Amino acid sequence: MAKARAGSCPTLSQNERAYRRLKDDIVSLRLKPGDALNEAGLCAELGLGRTPVNQALHRLMHEGLVRILPRKGVLVQPLSMDDFAHLIEVRRLTEPPCSALAAGRIGETALARLDAILAAAPADLDGVLEADRLFHAVIAEASGNRVLAEVLAGLHGRSVRFWALSLATGDHLAEVAQEHAAIRDALRRRDPDGAAAAMTAHIESFARTMASRLG
Repeated sequence: MAKARAGSCPTLSQNERAYRRLKDDIVSLRLKPGDALNEAGLCAELGLGRTPVNQALHRLMHEGLVRILPRKGVLVQPLSMDDFAHLIEVRRLTEPPCSALAAGRIGETALARLDAILAAAPADLDGVLEADRLFHAVIAEASGNRVLAEVLAGLHGRSVRFWALSLATGDHLAEVAQEHAAIRDALRRRDPDGAAAAMTAHIESFARTMASRLG
């Protein structure tokens, strides 16, 4: 079994601590697709009881990140090209229109947040994944449509392991930085068509990179 990180956050419930720690390790690929998880071992590593760990695993199962096999144990959900293709279809349908809406409604505060995210340029994978989440969340919030923002937050959660895998190559990370900058520039121009086109280019770049890695 791959090792989950230990540690605690006293401001969170035990359930939430277990959930966040396990999810972080799964989405960043420290716990790899197909890894077998031993519930007793996780309890020992996380310093938590069986109930919060079990509840966290069931939350992760509902998010499609683990598979609970009765009387057999828990597996980190494998990645499949079919799952990725379905995610990309939904991203194509939702994120470019969201960007177009944001271009017409975004304010200076949100633009400044995007500038700060792009300027930070984190070096480690955890930082890169969080910066990407924030970048897309700011755009979704700027769209002014709370339902759409909630849908896209869930979509990001389901896509993030693929995203982490695609960032294993330095070349793609540099491409992503350029793509994010192009999206930000279109938003700053208040250009809905340009923002949608830049987001589409970003999604298609992601699709090509993952097709080469999973194909």
